[in-house]
Amino acid sequence: MHIEEPATYESETPLSVQDSQSFPKPKDLSQEDLSQENLDTCQCSQAALQMALIASGLGLWDWNLVTDKTYYDPQWKHILGYEGDEIDDEQKSFEQLVHPQDLPRIRQVLHDYLQGCTPVFEVELRMLTKSGEWKWILTCGKVFQWDQFGKPVRMAGTHKDITQDKAIATQQYQLFEQIQTEIAQRQSTEDQVRETSQQLEITLNELKYTQKQLLQNQKMANLGQLVADMANEINNPVSFIYGNLHPASQYAEDLIRIVELYQHYYPTPTPVIALHLQRLDLGFVKTDFLKLLWSMRAGSERVKEIVFALRNFSTSDEGQMKKVDLHEGFDSVLRILQHRLKEKPDRAGIEVIKDFGELPLIECYSGELNQVFMNILTNAIDALEERMKHDFSFNPTIFIHTEVLSSHLSLVNSNEPWVNDKLLGKKHKVIIRISDNGKGILPHIQKHIFEPFFTTKPVGKGQGLGLSISRQIIVEKHQGKLKCNSQLGQGTELIIEMNTTARHYAAIRKHASF
Repeated sequence: MHIEEPATYESETPLSVQDSQSFPKPKDLSQEDLSQENLDTCQCSQAALQMALIASGLGLWDWNLVTDKTYYDPQWKHILGYEGDEIDDEQKSFEQLVHPQDLPRIRQVLHDYLQGCTPVFEVELRMLTKSGEWKWILTCGKVFQWDQFGKPVRMAGTHKDITQDKAIATQQYQLFEQIQTEIAQRQSTEDQVRETSQQLEITLNELKYTQKQLLQNQKMANLGQLVADMANEINNPVSFIYGNLHPASQYAEDLIRIVELYQHYYPTPTPVIALHLQRLDLGFVKTDFLKLLWSMRAGSERVKEIVFALRNFSTSDEGQMKKVDLHEGFDSVLRILQHRLKEKPDRAGIEVIKDFGELPLIECYSGELNQVFMNILTNAIDALEERMKHDFSFNPTIFIHTEVLSSHLSLVNSNEPWVNDKLLGKKHKVIIRISDNGKGILPHIQKHIFEPFFTTKPVGKGQGLGLSISRQIIVEKHQGKLKCNSQLGQGTELIIEMNTTARHYAAIRKHASF
């Protein structure tokens, strides 16, 4: 076999070429310095090795790469059915027995091994037996001697008959092919069953989603009515307290003035009055009493603002659109969320920057739009709080921007053939941008955020319906667009786009194609 220039190996047993010209026979142990005891031990070791090779079905070979001389032990030859003297100890004897189609592959594997590309020489090949049959042989070997220049000189290895293993593998492959054919025959029926099952699953999911939306809408309607009722109940006593604080403050100032006059004109009180004045600390009471009344008035004003915001947020539309100021809706939602925006002991306050443009009154379902603002702002606050847990120097900010654009500058192309521009006049779009500087949303998550029941929040904190319902309100009920832009590490922006004048939801469904 022709051997190309081998790679350089680190020599384990440096050996000159002249030292490796001849091969010691397995039984050639006649060295002058061996005692009879050592000779017996070596003979026993060789016998044990020979028995182990026979028991394992392995044949041993030893090849001098320089002289091309090869030693094949009797077991190696016996695997192929030959006697010991029927195969010459030369490399060409091996090549003559190998199947011609396998020789190029053997040479390539040997070349890769000698070049250091593989850790061991190992290849499966076919060899001709004495009976004329082809046997599958697994041969493995390694270089174990190098010359002083680091070039391989001698390698040894084993042969093993794997014909039976190959036959079993072939049988298993045929069985596998048969099973694959049967599977392919059944695939058509299974595909039909799967398609029907998938269709049923889609229908079931749609029913579940519809049911969930109906429950959510009912819950929101009940909650809105409850909030409105509670706001009225709170407003009555608060209005009474707030209305009486002004005269109470006036009475207090009058009484304090009378006490000061008594102190001026009667500087020496009786012992009993002097004792009470000493216990009372009249100077502190006069100052703190007025501060207390002023604090009660400020608190009452804050309660009235919250009640007003709750009443605006829970406005019942009764299925009809009306023209409203969207900025008032934002203010109401922000008042309700004030407890989550203000500074807390464990985190900084969230700054809300409002850049409100000049908007006309927008015809819409105001209560449902307030719900959309609430959902988006709540998600923004959640994102900012999550980032604040890991970055204590972070300054959380929510930015709200509103403007009016002409329809040709809109983010959404008009697909409303039934709109008569001559009757409605020039069309305009309202653009609302709500952004935060949180950690942002990953791209593979961003494309699912408007899907029902999709949420990244912990169990119990979110049901995955907020943005889904928000999109339904904007797209289906207001013929608008809800879009999300997000970049990891820079924050998230939700863009709402609506017409300044919209058709009623019933009219939309009437002109729809479904």
